[in-house]
Amino acid sequence: MTDVIRCAPSQAGFAWPGVAISVIALAGASHSAGADVFTFSSLTGLSAEAELMLLNPTTLQIRLRNTSTGIPNGFDAAGSLLTTFSWDFDLPGINPGDNEITGGTIVIGPNSQSLNFDTGSYGPGTNVGGEWGFGNMDGTGALINFISGNAAQATPFGGPNLDGPVSMDGPQAGLAASPLTISLGGLGAIQDEVIATVSLSHAILNLASVIGNGMRVEFGSNAAFINIPAPGALPALLVGACAGRRRRRR
Repeated sequence: MTDVIRCAPSQAGFAWPGVAISVIALAGASHSAGADVFTFSSLTGLSAEAELMLLNPTTLQIRLRNTSTGIPNGFDAAGSLLTTFSWDFDLPGINPGDNEITGGTIVIGPNSQSLNFDTGSYGPGTNVGGEWGFGNMDGTGALINFISGNAAQATPFGGPNLDGPVSMDGPQAGLAASPLTISLGGLGAIQDEVIATVSLSHAILNLASVIGNGMRVEFGSNAAFINIPAPGALPALLVGACAGRRRRRR
């Protein structure tokens, strides 16, 4: 099934083997305090928000939030969790000398909390680097550079084991919406935001290096993807017509 958002260009959704749904969305960037906010949404009710901010030329902050209001028919709790945000530095694909994520930290957002973690309940600012990681490799459905709760191609940020097993085990510890779109049934999750601060191998001057080849979010483990095409792939008139709102940081 392909769910094409209104305002999206007239093209078919991309699909991966075994993917339950693929969707195309268009994000409007809003600006606040040096940050750009991108929204990803689907007619099925799945949606996400990513706020990007350069703290310095080699440090990128990513605030990732599950803003879903529903899920596609047949989805389970694992499929409802937002697990990955990805992009592709420099030229499309993997190329010698491309910028990469080299490390960083990730914490629960300022208005968020853990749900059903094995070792207890945790609130804002808690290090969840044992449950989330980063990568610079394709092959999972994500774009080349990513942060993710899924283990495939990912290096853990490093941190305490809060929700067993002692390894990344996404969709477990992924982001649940608030309010929940489906009962988690004991599945560990974070409701509804994490903030990652990642170090880069090369300096960048602005966020165009991050968004130039498009961006993508993933729900579950290959359950659904929402894609924002590269800016140059869209007609200028369409981009203007679908531009997002201006907003302040929470």
